[in-house]
Amino acid sequence: MAPAAKKETVTEPAKKVQTSRKGKKAWRKNIDIQDVDTGLEALRSEERVRGTVEDLPDEEHFVLDTTADEKVARQVRAQRTLKVDEILAERSAVPAVGRFVQEKKVVTQGEESKAQKQQINKLAKRKARGLPVKPKKKAKTTAKPSYDLWDEPKADEADEVEEEAVPGQARKVKAPSTMGMIPKAAKHHAAVAVPHAGASYNPTQDDHQALIQHAADIEFAKIKAAKKIEQQLAKPTGQALPEASEVDDGKDDDEEEEPASGDDDDDDDDKATGKRKTTAQRNREKRRRAMLAEHADRQIIKRIGKQIGGIDATAQQLVDKEAQIEVNTAARIARKEEREKQGRRAIGTGHVMEPNVEVQLEDELSESLRQLKPEGNVFTDRFASLQKRNIIVPPSQKKNPSRRYALKVYERRSYKNFDLMEKKKKQ
Repeated sequence: MAPAAKKETVTEPAKKVQTSRKGKKAWRKNIDIQDVDTGLEALRSEERVRGTVEDLPDEEHFVLDTTADEKVARQVRAQRTLKVDEILAERSAVPAVGRFVQEKKVVTQGEESKAQKQQINKLAKRKARGLPVKPKKKAKTTAKPSYDLWDEPKADEADEVEEEAVPGQARKVKAPSTMGMIPKAAKHHAAVAVPHAGASYNPTQDDHQALIQHAADIEFAKIKAAKKIEQQLAKPTGQALPEASEVDDGKDDDEEEEPASGDDDDDDDDKATGKRKTTAQRNREKRRRAMLAEHADRQIIKRIGKQIGGIDATAQQLVDKEAQIEVNTAARIARKEEREKQGRRAIGTGHVMEPNVEVQLEDELSESLRQLKPEGNVFTDRFASLQKRNIIVPPSQKKNPSRRYALKVYERRSYKNFDLMEKKKKQ
């Protein structure tokens, strides 16, 4: 037999025995300075071999590692992630909102769904009643249109193609119904109105006086309207107020009349509170009431008889009234059309601009076209003409309510500086 192997016994390392530390004497006696002695001995041996630490240069104390460990560098490069991956890997600690996922029903082969059963029952009922079966609607296939920015439109579609703000969004813009309508005033009024005959550079005496009178009438109307406003806003004077004596006399008369009326009431009260009426008086009043009622009935019968006898006249009155209504309606329509033709239709809150009448006095009239002075403003005339023909909306007067005073318009006349320009040319 082979000799039995000896079992190795593993013993625990001996624990350091803790000595007593009761009192200073025990502390000093049982101090373990073995670690300190070991360190001092190592320091002495190093001084014997190399010298003191203070005398050695820096190169002896430190070593500069200029070449890194290639193996460690490869491991670091392999473990490092890209910056893009780091950004994509960042996620919020808050979990995302979950979505309701509907469970898909598993339909076995040959089994009809609930919707199919309802459709079959509906078709069966229609056939039983003898009604025609509606054909199935074809599914609409909406293909997304493709647009080529550089493709030229066809000749027949060039007028129908509209400019789009964003390519790919085909949306037809429907023009308003009034887009193609021409105002009646624009049809019946010329774009450039013929001026008055008195506005000619060499008018006749009658035409010139007629134009001056027309301009004067307009100015007189403005002055009259301004005076009317001033009278309405003016404070009442002392003469317009009633005198104090008249007011007092009126009060005294009222006071005198009141007691008189009171006396009459007293007399009526005395009559009402008299003796009891006799039988004859009561019968008399009864007969009187009966006569009044009979008279009222006769009046009603008489009135009804007149109405029955005047049926023909009443019918004729109705016919005449209907004819008058038709005449008034036709006249109202005619007046409306005439106003539209004249261009006085109210559009917006503003009023149609009335240009000033350009007129020259007799001493200002020129004898030839060379001496003619310009009058008026072409822009103002065009602006007023567009408003009169209902092509544009007249400007509202309430757009600038902060203006305290009315805006004054001045016209610069270049012919006034003609002499000054000639002098500059000569110099």
